[in-house]
Amino acid sequence: MTDIFERMKNGELILESDPDYPILYEALLRGMRIVGQLNSSYHTPEQTRLAISELTGQKLDDSTWIIPPFYTDFGQFIRLGKKVFINNGCTFMDRGGITLEDGVFVGPNVNIITENHAEQPELRHNVYTKPILIKRNAWIGAASTVL
Repeated sequence: MTDIFERMKNGELILESDPDYPILYEALLRGMRIVGQLNSSYHTPEQTRLAISELTGQKLDDSTWIIPPFYTDFGQFIRLGKKVFINNGCTFMDRGGITLEDGVFVGPNVNIITENHAEQPELRHNVYTKPILIKRNAWIGAASTVL
């Protein structure tokens, strides 16, 4: 059996009753803690890159610039290329995986959401995911939502 993170990335419906759900829950708390600290005061671009690097587990290139506030509840499946720019107020729900290739520009208040809920009311508290790949040099305009 694969771990809950792999099953989640593979698009399986993750039930709150899953025996591995506490592991996912701890990862969600970790992500919320990191972005809470990031968004609570001013940070230089370098400090912001360090916080996002901690969040994603990926060292960000010095050419990548993220302007807080930045929101996510997970963060471990975000991958950012070189010369990526993410303007303020963006939300990345990345449990399915979000990849922004080199040169991607993201306008303010953009939502990139990989998660969805089951249509059946009895399963609606559970989540399934699909990955999102934003190709090289794309520009996502202000207040867009990518599902």
